[in-house]
Amino acid sequence: MTARKSASKLDLNNKQITNLGEPQNGTDAARKVDVDTAHDNAISRDNHTGTQLSTTISDFDAAVRANRLDQMAAPTNPVGLGGNRLSSVGEPVSASDAATRGYVDSKLSEQVTSRVFKGVARVSSDSPVNIASPGATIDGITMDANDLVLLAGQTTGSQNGFYVYHGAASAMTRADNWDSDEDAKLGSYWVVTEGTHADSFALMTNDAPFVIGTSVLTLVHISATEGATAPYETDLGDGSATSFTCDHNLGTKAVNVVVVRNASPYDEIDVAILRPTANRVVIEPDDVWSAGQFHVTISKARG
Repeated sequence: MTARKSASKLDLNNKQITNLGEPQNGTDAARKVDVDTAHDNAISRDNHTGTQLSTTISDFDAAVRANRLDQMAAPTNPVGLGGNRLSSVGEPVSASDAATRGYVDSKLSEQVTSRVFKGVARVSSDSPVNIASPGATIDGITMDANDLVLLAGQTTGSQNGFYVYHGAASAMTRADNWDSDEDAKLGSYWVVTEGTHADSFALMTNDAPFVIGTSVLTLVHISATEGATAPYETDLGDGSATSFTCDHNLGTKAVNVVVVRNASPYDEIDVAILRPTANRVVIEPDDVWSAGQFHVTISKARG
């Protein structure tokens, strides 16, 4: 039966229309299920195909900030930091890793000084040591566990190097900073505190790329105290004396003695010089010098 068209509004007095069919046209009455489905589809993010402002998403900022940088897509253009620093950067491993200031400073220091400090060795032995069972003493010094030792006189030269002492009957092991080719940097040096080479610098003199276990470490020892000894200086002449005793206390007769005029042209003069002891020089001019007429400088001779 075809319903008659209504010529005016219908008041259903809060009553329902039931058993409606599925709407086909835009003017058809919609069922509750049709409205509910449309609503659910409208709010479902799976169905969003347009643009939605981030300000309309309540937890957008918090969700983005919770993601780590390594979870983000890699940048394809330079990233500017606006003049700010990257802090707490790890030490670089690969060639393309960011370098810390400490890493850069250490590398620059190595280049500037051409020397790489490798630590303090208790002794530096020029005689062979049995690495597998070194005994209680090395270079005349009674060793303690974990002492650091330089070996430079091994029968098998490739065994020379920087070692950790573990006990009289325990095998010595290469120190952590001298157990790889990368560690064996040309120009390395150590400070030696006891034994034959006490108070000296042990300098690596190799000049070719070094291979641990193959290359032979060669060292030269330089006194750490000799260079710190200041020369002795004083004015000479008093108008009467013809002999001047200078107690320089340098502990050796191998000293350089330079006597110069204390006025123009400040020239060096030849004069009789005696070295009666390791701590004394006697200067004997041929004539009488006026007060402060000459000046003497006495310093240790370099070997």
